[in-house]
Amino acid sequence: MHITVYLDLVFALNFTVNYLLLRATARLGAAAIRNRRLLLGSLAGAVYAVLVWLPHFGWLKLIPCKLLCAGGMLLAAFGPHRATLRLAAVFGAITLVLCGAVYGVALLQNGTVRYRENALFYPVSFFTLLLTAAAVSLATRLLLPRLTHAPDSLVPVTVQRNGRTVQLTALRDSGNTLCDPISGAQVLTVYWQAAKRLFPAELSLTAEDFAAPAALTLRLQTEAPRLIPYRAVGIHAGLLLALPCEITIGKETKLGLVAFSPTPVSDGGAYDALTGGVIHA
Repeated sequence: MHITVYLDLVFALNFTVNYLLLRATARLGAAAIRNRRLLLGSLAGAVYAVLVWLPHFGWLKLIPCKLLCAGGMLLAAFGPHRATLRLAAVFGAITLVLCGAVYGVALLQNGTVRYRENALFYPVSFFTLLLTAAAVSLATRLLLPRLTHAPDSLVPVTVQRNGRTVQLTALRDSGNTLCDPISGAQVLTVYWQAAKRLFPAELSLTAEDFAAPAALTLRLQTEAPRLIPYRAVGIHAGLLLALPCEITIGKETKLGLVAFSPTPVSDGGAYDALTGGVIHA
């Protein structure tokens, strides 16, 4: 059976469906939504979908290649974090739901589903598949609860210092009262490993360095370091190294202090920073 494939339609369809799936994954998996990253992940999947139809690229249809492509999409969309493994499971589940929905639509339209090259063949139109993907994405948002955290509790954060920039995910923690003892300004608390690009690479810092912040301030004298006192459950008193940085949350950018924790601030890796109720928009 001869089939004509229009690569522009293949690209447009896969790009749109990938974006809907990744966005639904972010919402259901309680991840911060960064549209640029989601678009990049969608683009990677769409390019792969086009390549598999080109001559000499049939080997890309092998299952290991498909898994590598899915992994690349997730890394592009959510970054190399521990939480991405959890989001991969969510992405896989939503993808299976979409396949089941398309299977059901094909049965309703045609009464049967055909096989082609030892695989299920869904004779559905471009718009039918697109509308089905949109319905699945909407259903995950309206009908299913987030797996962790309250709605809108995770926000994307960009921190910049001396031309070095990191993008983080912060938890809006109303119980976080960490502030500068001099100015009273809110302090953003960040896991040092997630923000290590803010420091000169030649310093080769480790968790042990941040566990001894007083000694670390001597090594960072040219960076205008500060020591921020804090208390937490099980810790009567402690100090965190802090540096002045440009902090962007939402549409608001301000100069503020970023304190670096020697240990992860999230037990599951869903976020790598903590902010309270006044620093974000």
